[in-house]
Amino acid sequence: MIDMTSIPKWRYSLLQNNELMLRRLTGLNRRKFEALHPYFENTLNDYFNKFTIEGTPRNRRPFVHGNAIFTDTRDSLLFILAYVNGNVRQVQLAEFFGIDQPKVSKYIKILRPILSQAIKTNPNALSKYKKEILFNKINK
Repeated sequence: MIDMTSIPKWRYSLLQNNELMLRRLTGLNRRKFEALHPYFENTLNDYFNKFTIEGTPRNRRPFVHGNAIFTDTRDSLLFILAYVNGNVRQVQLAEFFGIDQPKVSKYIKILRPILSQAIKTNPNALSKYKKEILFNKINK
């Protein structure tokens, strides 16, 4: 298990220059994380253009609330990769992202298939080897 007590809250902007911590949390170095991000962001935006956080069809245009947990899609990607990589439990994610455990569970339920779809539909997102590793972890 990773000692994460030195990071008050996880945000990609705080971790992007810490290659070792980023790799430990996500399984990806910064270059691979940044290569995957645009595909993840597009898939995430497509989802939220059609559905709400509860998964119901959206009736109006989405917008970021002032109290949003993830104001940057890189933080969403960091969150789901940290969980999928298996080094962080839900209770730890809750603590480090400043939310409660039920919200962690809700976001995992939404973001896991979004990550999977982003990887599947974009062959250039990651190497074949990295894709296989992530698919195995996503589908556990």
